[in-house]
Amino acid sequence: MKINYVLTTVLSIALLSFSTFAHEPLKSIEHSATHFSGLDTAAGRSVLAYHEALSNGQADDVMSALTSEVIILEGSRIERSAEEYRQHHLHGDMRFSAAVKTTTIEHHVRVYGDTAVSIARSHTLGTYKGKQIDKQGNETLVLNLINGHWKISHIHWSH
Repeated sequence: MKINYVLTTVLSIALLSFSTFAHEPLKSIEHSATHFSGLDTAAGRSVLAYHEALSNGQADDVMSALTSEVIILEGSRIERSAEEYRQHHLHGDMRFSAAVKTTTIEHHVRVYGDTAVSIARSHTLGTYKGKQIDKQGNETLVLNLINGHWKISHIHWSH
């Protein structure tokens, strides 16, 4: 019983400490952290190529990275297909990506058979449409291996 109490106390302190550090301001902990893994996998390279195409305004390459039934969530918006994304936000996203500087703070790609998950945190700085941009963002991508190619089937962006 005493061991359980000690273990519970130690675990509680550890979890509270983690929670405190998890919400520290960006400048205090990010510069010393190196949180990158899985980028050298085929799925990771596909994610990096997608981001590069988005930043370089390569619409065809962006679209070829997506499954036709991709679901994209950003804020309160949802797009339910690659075609819907192409019609509504692709060109705006490419203009935004070209106008600002985005620095990746943390990025992990995990492969689970024919499915991969990419989780990234970033900091975006610049000016877009006359507005100063200085924000931290999160991105989750789900990829599926289809006919030997990693394709993005889900995107969730939050800022």
